[in-house]
Amino acid sequence: MAKRLILSRQIDEEAAKKRLQRLGATACEPAWVSLWAAALGLPNGTPGAWLLCAQKMRRALLMVGAELPAQTAAIDTELRIESGLPPTPEALNRLWLWERMATPRHWRIQVLDSAPTSIWLPCWLGYVRGRQHRLLVISGLSGEPLPMLKPIVLKGLQQAYRNGPESEAKSSETKSSGTSERREKAV
Repeated sequence: MAKRLILSRQIDEEAAKKRLQRLGATACEPAWVSLWAAALGLPNGTPGAWLLCAQKMRRALLMVGAELPAQTAAIDTELRIESGLPPTPEALNRLWLWERMATPRHWRIQVLDSAPTSIWLPCWLGYVRGRQHRLLVISGLSGEPLPMLKPIVLKGLQQAYRNGPESEAKSSETKSSGTSERREKAV
């Protein structure tokens, strides 16, 4: 598999804490979610926007701009959540239709025929304590809440919990996984 493009984190820990506190969070931690970026643009043209999605997402994320804000450094020891397989061309067209309906404009661009690019999206996870714990996901690029990523994050956290001790033993031997160094930070 090709190497994943790592998007650069624009929201630092202090800004994330402030935004999550306004949403009621009492603890937070950084995370990375693997998604697929499909190029949007005029036919036979350069991309003017990107549709960030996964195969089982109901709504995609729209990122306007010709280039993805990539970083050169590798991901450090933060939580990494896999989203699965890339979306099919039919799913991309359906997600783009829903995005166009949600933001009514004269959209002349369309999903380009190129294969989706695998990316790591930086996020911040906030935890709200109460009678039941709640999870909040905000973008590490803009600080916007991302409720459409919540099912992917919950599934990833569940898998990390199930693989707990054995994945920590592997990570201490190989240092390839960041789950052993994962710590919640009080907001």
